[in-house]
Amino acid sequence: MKDLFHDMLRRIAHFQTEHPFISVLLIALLTVAMFGGVEQVRTVASLEQMMPKDLPEIKAFNTLRDTQHGKDLIAVVVRVDPLSTDAEGVIDVRDKRVHDYLVHLSGSISSETDVLATYSYADVLAEYGSTLSDEEYDALMDNAYVKEMLRDFVNDDASVTLLLASTDVSTDDARMQMLATRVMRDVDSAGHPPGVKIEYTGTPVIQQKLGELIEHDRTSTQWISTLLVFMITLLIFGSFTSALVPIIVVTISVNWLYGTMGYNDLPISTLAGGVAAMVIGIGIDFAIHIMNKFKYERKKGLSIKNGIEMAVVDTGTALTATSVTTIAAFLAFLSGAMPEMGRFGILMAIGIGYALFFSLFGLPALLVIEEKIIYWLKDKVRFGVERELYLETESPDIAKKNRGDVS
Repeated sequence: MKDLFHDMLRRIAHFQTEHPFISVLLIALLTVAMFGGVEQVRTVASLEQMMPKDLPEIKAFNTLRDTQHGKDLIAVVVRVDPLSTDAEGVIDVRDKRVHDYLVHLSGSISSETDVLATYSYADVLAEYGSTLSDEEYDALMDNAYVKEMLRDFVNDDASVTLLLASTDVSTDDARMQMLATRVMRDVDSAGHPPGVKIEYTGTPVIQQKLGELIEHDRTSTQWISTLLVFMITLLIFGSFTSALVPIIVVTISVNWLYGTMGYNDLPISTLAGGVAAMVIGIGIDFAIHIMNKFKYERKKGLSIKNGIEMAVVDTGTALTATSVTTIAAFLAFLSGAMPEMGRFGILMAIGIGYALFFSLFGLPALLVIEEKIIYWLKDKVRFGVERELYLETESPDIAKKNRGDVS
């Protein structure tokens, strides 16, 4: 079995040495196809999506939703702005201008799909008439019973009031995010009285913000980790191309991971948001080991073909064993009760698998192309049949001796 595996690795190494450009072109074409899946990757911010659906507590809450008793709220907070310099600005949220604003805003928000109902102190006053004159309104504000009823919507110093919109879509991230966006759009288009500022909160709004943060952190950690890895590799090897080649490998691995996620509806959530950076950190180790082994064998005098073979067969065997054990450890997450943990384990297993694959098939071809390009740039005139022969059969020092350049 071991000999069979070594023979397979040897064939992989020889193919990339003999056909480096075909190898890279094949990977590039497949990577382009993966971009369709990358665009389909979705973000999950709902807490319920991260928990087992068969928990008694989750089942009970879903039963409440089915009977219209379990609802999530979007809260539009109307707050007196202490920094306002408007002489005509609102200083008390019971101001009739705020009341009229809440009536208008309630109409807009309640018409949105997935909004079950809206609530504000304007609903308390609605039983006294749909249109109130200023005198009638002021009289109601002085009524002790009305004041007591308003306590559910207005704080003690009358600086804050709420408009609540109930919904039951927080288990559906896409609908939840669209609803939060539409409510914010309604608020922005409605304007507001002078002297107040508007804030948002509630489960759908928080989940939307959480989704944005997950997406932002996913992108930023991926780019930061890529930059740091590139800089460190550049310092270690002292060559731009030697730092760029492994970065290309891990970047392709991450893109394939995202493509797989998109095509198979594997979403990104809070825990899985850092998968890309972790795959880059693990994958760069694979690439560096292969590349370092290749360069070491080249300095010893081996040809490109033999150097690639040594790197892929010897180092590749060890990396495969390491990868399989690491993948197995991450797949153990599937035995946990939390779906989020299982999803994280699957994504890490896929990412590590891709990183290993491209370190064995892709990186060697790039290393061959790198040497060809470097020698072509250094010696354009002598690059030809003789140089090709030299590249395939002997190291630079041996080539110099054979040409009589060095005694």
